[in-house]
Amino acid sequence: MGSKASSDIKTPMIFHQDSSDELPLKTIPGSYGMPFFGPIKDRLDFFWFQGQTKFWTSRMEKYQSTVFHVNVAPGPPGFRTSHVVMLLDQKSFPILFDVSKVEKKDVLLANYMPSLSLFGGTRPCVFLDPSEELHAKVKSFVMNIIKLNASKWIPEMQKAALEVFPKWDLEMNEKAKAEVNTHTSQVACNVLVRTVLGRDPAAPGEATLKTDGPSLFRTWLAPFLAPIASIGLPHILEELTFHSFPIPSFVASGTYKKLTNFFEIYGTELLDMAEREHGIDRHEALHNIIFFMGFNAFGGLQLFLPAMVEYVAGAGQKLHDALVKEVRDAVKEEGGSALTVAALRRMELSRSIVYESLRMSPPVAYQYARAKEDITVESHDARYEIKKGELIGGCQPVATRDPRVFKDAEKFVAERFMGEEGKKLIKYVLWGNGPADGKPSVSNKQCAANDLVPLLSQAFLACLFLHYDSFTIFKPTIKGNSVTIHFSSLRKAC
Repeated sequence: MGSKASSDIKTPMIFHQDSSDELPLKTIPGSYGMPFFGPIKDRLDFFWFQGQTKFWTSRMEKYQSTVFHVNVAPGPPGFRTSHVVMLLDQKSFPILFDVSKVEKKDVLLANYMPSLSLFGGTRPCVFLDPSEELHAKVKSFVMNIIKLNASKWIPEMQKAALEVFPKWDLEMNEKAKAEVNTHTSQVACNVLVRTVLGRDPAAPGEATLKTDGPSLFRTWLAPFLAPIASIGLPHILEELTFHSFPIPSFVASGTYKKLTNFFEIYGTELLDMAEREHGIDRHEALHNIIFFMGFNAFGGLQLFLPAMVEYVAGAGQKLHDALVKEVRDAVKEEGGSALTVAALRRMELSRSIVYESLRMSPPVAYQYARAKEDITVESHDARYEIKKGELIGGCQPVATRDPRVFKDAEKFVAERFMGEEGKKLIKYVLWGNGPADGKPSVSNKQCAANDLVPLLSQAFLACLFLHYDSFTIFKPTIKGNSVTIHFSSLRKAC
């Protein structure tokens, strides 16, 4: 159940009561339907009969509520049913981040838990609850990796971007179009591997990834994510296969072995650090590094960078002119052609665009948790009781378009997060298991790269407008949950 810029979820206007200090206590509306058939009906509605947008909006309209019972994918026959209390507004959603009240153990994909064989037999940190001892060790290790490489991230992003621009220019000359997704995926892979391992993934060697890093990551993730996504196959075939039964992990075993060999051979220093400084078994550390790099970091950036490009392209020439001036002036004021953190701090508009893009299309659309105790959740209009053990979920692209918080919530507004008032809205950008202004720690589930991903995305955007004056795109090609974007024009800087 991924999010994408070209299939935006539109939040309907719900009937609202007058606000009061004591909201009424209501029964959670909605139904899970008949055993077996109810979850299948909801799954078919989600993937085929209604689609993601209408699936959520129709239920909010039907129940006149942003809190309700529903079944989420993948569902039966070969999966455990995921009965979920769904939270789709800014007031109720944050309970999903409060680990004093909810448990995050093995709920990344609701009740669907993929085979641990996909992860070398380990449970990566994303599946661990902060109450588990290993969570603190691994989270601390990952945060340390990010911090130790602080001086490398931006130079490596500029290097990777400068490598891809000639390829786009060549494609434009030869084909009159240039694909965004493939090349931004390579940018993401190169930045991450070069920075963290200090090695080019394509460099010759016994375990070289050549230029196949992005495709290897995607092939490995396919069995993991296919049951909750549409890959564009004929409906009946997809329903009878990927959406009905877990994909055996052996289909990706060869791919994962290549990734494992690469990180084991060239990540020796990281594994030493994990064992010596954080007390993590080398096997655990190895597979957590792969998961962090492949799912959390690469997976997020490969989805987000094209979405951001799409939003900026659609905003038009006036925004492009403003970005050209902001980016080039900031770099000049900081001493030259090299992009720096100091230069990025001067770029208020580009930073706002990153947060607005995250608001519209967070890389991971869904969050889940399980109630540790009987709790009461408040929406804007009512209170609801959730029982201990119940599964709770939220769709971030709906909550981040809450019309009670954001004016013109369905519209991409590049300047939304500029100025003092704009900065106050950043806390309502929900992504990465927390608010955008939150601070990752070993005691919460906030993404360790909560500050890094926006910074890298802003750096990529800045690199674009250092090299190009403007660009346009064709209408995106949509196949299942996959959105492919092509430039229709690229106007180089003089």
